[in-house]
Amino acid sequence: MTEPLDAAVDESTALAQYPGLRGFRATLGGTPLVEVPGPPGGAKIMAKYELRNPSGSAKDRPAYSMLCRAINEHVGKEGPLKVVDCSGGNMARALTGLNKLTGIPVRAVMPDTVPQSLVTHLAEAGTLMDLVPASEFPLSIMRRASQIAEEDPSWTLLAQHRNMANVAAHQFFTGREIVGQLDGARPSAVVAAVGSGGMLAGVTRALRSIAPDLSVIGVTPAELPYGTPEPPNAQPKFAGAGGLSYGMRQPFVEKLIPEFESAQVSHAEALRAMYDFWNETGTRIGSSAGASWLIACEKAKKLGPDDVVVTVFADSGSKEDWAKLESMGN
Repeated sequence: MTEPLDAAVDESTALAQYPGLRGFRATLGGTPLVEVPGPPGGAKIMAKYELRNPSGSAKDRPAYSMLCRAINEHVGKEGPLKVVDCSGGNMARALTGLNKLTGIPVRAVMPDTVPQSLVTHLAEAGTLMDLVPASEFPLSIMRRASQIAEEDPSWTLLAQHRNMANVAAHQFFTGREIVGQLDGARPSAVVAAVGSGGMLAGVTRALRSIAPDLSVIGVTPAELPYGTPEPPNAQPKFAGAGGLSYGMRQPFVEKLIPEFESAQVSHAEALRAMYDFWNETGTRIGSSAGASWLIACEKAKKLGPDDVVVTVFADSGSKEDWAKLESMGN
């Protein structure tokens, strides 16, 4: 991990070498910022609908940014570019979509509990998969991805948990889009799932350009909280990485927003929030988005009607989660 980038990753070489990326780039980002239900009398909650990205998640942005950086750094090297990274699911889907446009081989290391619908999709698209025990997630997927690149240098490790192109994608695009969409309003707080830390750090850096006193709340699963000294476990959790376990913390968060506030949401609470939000709005959001919405509502209760809380909805949820909720008849 190095210092934050001063600008977005240069895209010119990637777009020149892989013209298929141009259509993707034209549809990447520009996602809506939507006022969503919040507590009566509390702050207004504005949610960035990252589920409207090309492959359906916030990971499209860092996947594209990190791939552009890898293409830039591969210039002049022998052999074709091949990329590998760890993923809780959405990064693998995003990279697979880029593979379809570029032909750059993709290898994804994921926990063995990722939805079967995703495994089928990736397999049909030709993505190589390494599934590791969920009981050791997320450290296990990070270690395995690094091991693959060390044992076979023909694979370029993207390293989303350490690659500053991840933060840059969210600072110079997601975050700046939000600033523009707020139309002069200064947010009091931002709430988002921690995940790799790239989205939370990047959006925070952009929002603090207009709101230096912005409070930051990162959401992780109650079953594996941020900074927990406990080892990994196989308990069901809302989608995306939780705490890293053994007292470890996501590098982007630790370095770039060390003063942030940590909040936890259980798997059951996140699923319930998905269903409640759908009932209220008719829009389907994923479990990490549901968790973020719950914490955004809690924060909004403590603020006044003139305040604004920004949150980010990373995706719309898996087919399996929605099938479970529908079968339960919640």
